[in-house]
Amino acid sequence: MDTRPARTPQVPLFPSAARRSRVAALGSLAAAGLLTACGTATPSGLAAVPDAPSAATSTPAGPSPSAPTPPPVCPDSGMLLQTGEADAAMGLRVQEVALVNCGKRARTVQGHPAVQVLDEDLEPVEVEVSHGASAIATIEGFDTATGPVRLKPGERAVMRLVWRNLVTDSTRSAVTGRYLRIAPDGGGARALTVRDDIDLGTTGKLGVSAWDRPTATGGQPGAPSRFP
Repeated sequence: MDTRPARTPQVPLFPSAARRSRVAALGSLAAAGLLTACGTATPSGLAAVPDAPSAATSTPAGPSPSAPTPPPVCPDSGMLLQTGEADAAMGLRVQEVALVNCGKRARTVQGHPAVQVLDEDLEPVEVEVSHGASAIATIEGFDTATGPVRLKPGERAVMRLVWRNLVTDSTRSAVTGRYLRIAPDGGGARALTVRDDIDLGTTGKLGVSAWDRPTATGGQPGAPSRFP
C-alpha cells in the first residue's frame, strides 16, 4: 500500500489579482480602440488625438488715420477767401476773414469790402451790414480805416466781422447764415463766396472792418503773411 501523502493542486492565493490584470488589459485595449476611432493611429498602436481647434481671435481695428487736409485751390480769379474761427464772448462774435492773393500778379485792396450773408441755398439773408462796429459793440481798432493794401503773390489782407448772437424778439425767427459773398473792392464785381456760419439770432446786424495787413499771429496790422 502506497503511504505517500497525496498532493493537493495549488490554487493561486489571490485569484482576484489575476482577474484585475486581465480586466486592466482589456480596458487598455478598449481605450486604444476608442482613441483610434477619435484620432489618427500611430506606429505604436495608440491614437494621436487632434488638438482642439483654437478659438478664432481677431485684432480690433484701430482708428483709421485721418486723411490729410488738401491744400486750398486757387480759383481763376487769383483771389481766395479764408475764414477763421469766431471769438465768442457773452453772445458777441468777432471773426477774421483773409483775402489771399494766390495768383501771379500783385493786387491792391482798400477800404471796406461789400459783404452779403447767404442761406443754405445761396439766397440772401435779411441783414443790416454796416462799416465799423459802433452799431453793435465798442471794439478797439475795429473802426480804423487804413490806406491801400498792396498784395504781392502769396500775401494776404484781413478784415473782421462782428455780430451778436442774441434773440431779442420772440416774434421773429433766429437767423443763421451759411455762406458769405464778399466783393473785396467794395463793389459788386469780382465777388467771392465762402462757407461760413453766421448765427445772428434776431439782431439782424453785422459790422465789417476795412482791409488791413495781418501780423504773424493774425488780428492786428503788421507784416503780410504768406499763402497758403
